[in-house]
Amino acid sequence: MSGESVRNLHLLCRCSAETVQKFVHDVADDWCGRGAPCYKNYGKVWPITEWADAIAAARHLVMLAIGKTKSKAEIVSLLTSAGLEEDVAQAASSSLEARRGDVLPALKANSATMSQSHLADFDWRVQLVMSSDKLANIRKPVVSIDLALEGRSGAQKVALELDKDELKQMIQSLESANRVVQQLKS
Repeated sequence: MSGESVRNLHLLCRCSAETVQKFVHDVADDWCGRGAPCYKNYGKVWPITEWADAIAAARHLVMLAIGKTKSKAEIVSLLTSAGLEEDVAQAASSSLEARRGDVLPALKANSATMSQSHLADFDWRVQLVMSSDKLANIRKPVVSIDLALEGRSGAQKVALELDKDELKQMIQSLESANRVVQQLKS
């Protein structure tokens, strides 16, 4: 966890156990696309100048605790080391555990859409090209891949036609990308 987010976790020290539970649930709702926490509900806890920092710290806590599958004990330890009282840390941790099922799919969807577009679906087929207008006998296998991409600009279809060597090169590139993703996960 970055130093900035650890430093901002101390902002949760001002909350009672009940308030931190409600705040964590509101931040979890924000991750799920149900709306951000409302300042008027927490104006007595934080001044407006610290409001954005409190939300950022709680959002990062939710991402860390649920996205990296931290145990309840690890979450409580992280929060108590940031200065939260044990009962407040326990309340935050139990709220995070309760919302794990809601937030995890939202985190995965959010990480999948970090680029301009992401793969929504694909279809493939193998064809055998027997001949062309230039050559009478080719007998060359070709893979046709149709990709359905979704992004900020809407849905888009991409059609690829690859011979054996191009397919091998594409598979190697995808395997390399997968290795990088697996390294980033660990």
